[in-house]
This record gives sequence, C-alpha cells and structure tokens, in this order.
Amino acid sequence: MKFVKKMSLVLILATAASTAHAVDAQAKFKLTHAAHIGTGILPAGEYLVTMYAEGATKAFITPADHSGAAIIALPVGTDGYTGCEKSSLTMQVTGSVWNVRSVCFAGSHTTLYFPVPVEKATATASCSETTVIAAAH
Repeated sequence: MKFVKKMSLVLILATAASTAHAVDAQAKFKLTHAAHIGTGILPAGEYLVTMYAEGATKAFITPADHSGAAIIALPVGTDGYTGCEKSSLTMQVTGSVWNVRSVCFAGSHTTLYFPVPVEKATATASCSETTVIAAAH
C-alpha cells in the first residue's frame, strides 16, 4: 500500500512539473528585414516564436539556430478564436522601419498582437503597408 501511495505521489508531481512550463504554441519564421517588436529589435534571420499563456501571455523569440539572445515580448492583445490555416507573422512598415504587428499560431488558433509605435502626424503622411509572412509550422 505504501508503494502505491508513493507511486501516485510521484506521478502527480511529475505531471505537475511537466505542465508547469508547457509550451502553448510554437512557430518558426524567417524575417527578411530587421524588425522592431515592442522595444526590441530583431535582425533579419530565422526565429522560433514560442507562446506561453500561463499567467501573463508572453512570447519568447529566439534565433532558430540558438546563436543569439532571446527576446521576451508581451502582447497588448490576444485572440483565441483566430482561424489561420498556417502560422503567420504580420509586419507593418512605415518609411524604412519594420514592426511586428502580430503572430498567428495555426495549431492553437491564437493570435498575439504587439504594440506598434505611434509617430506624430506630419503635414506629409508617410505611407505604411502591412506584409504577412507565412511560416513553417
């Protein structure tokens, strides 16, 4: 009987430990331009974006080859009902500055939205465009 109780405790603790840092969603992207995400700047290259929704939702962005530093980005909004078929990253360019606007994770049907700096209005408005980059899932 003691063995059964100890084994049950071990299984409960193992389950709790494995779910404590569970990855909620993950996608790999290739940025063709350096891009701002929040206050961080990502150089052009391949990245792995991992979403954790426990507590405050956050995204860990690491170089795909693990060669550089990671960025932890806090989204300003999330949408858990997104129906993207493929994971995608949406960027906005204003002048020559690229900003990550959102990341959609196909497997979890969740989109994270990131803040884009608002620039003061000028007499000559600059054109901005939005680009969607598909990802390998």
